[in-house]
Amino acid sequence: MIKTIIIFFIILFVFSAAGAIFPIFVRDTSIFDVIRHYFGYGSTMKKWKRESYFQRFIGIFFVGTIIGLISFGIGYYHDIHNPTGFEQMLLDGVAEYLVVVDDEYVGDADNAFEIKKGHSRDDICEIISDICNEDYINKGGKFLNVSTEGENYIIMNANGKIGKVTTVDRKFGVVLRFYWN
Repeated sequence: MIKTIIIFFIILFVFSAAGAIFPIFVRDTSIFDVIRHYFGYGSTMKKWKRESYFQRFIGIFFVGTIIGLISFGIGYYHDIHNPTGFEQMLLDGVAEYLVVVDDEYVGDADNAFEIKKGHSRDDICEIISDICNEDYINKGGKFLNVSTEGENYIIMNANGKIGKVTTVDRKFGVVLRFYWN
């Protein structure tokens, strides 16, 4: 996002400088000229010729900055208040769980999965068991059991505890962090 803002302001600076030197953004036949003439401002081209380079530059740069701030504000609001495509898949029931690769949510865990919010502890135990069984059974394991211990979920096989799962809440889901022994 920061790179986009920097690129936007570089392009705006270039267009503002060009508009200050050449009458790129000036038209004499727009509805705005009729309004300006009615209120005594005269033609846009005449006004452009009377202004200094600095005034022309600031006029274009100011309008562009306002438009940019409104656009970035709308984009930021959209990003914060609407789920991503992957989160929407969880909410719609298309997927039961998704792999999380964002370091902010994975942290020091071995791997992480996101599930939809609203599951009971027993449902989460079953989902953890399903996630583990997909990989564990394929590697020759026989049986896994998932139980709760405080806020954590404990993964056990016939030999004992083989891992634990902690949870991290997100806006639209819950991240399951897997730690293997």
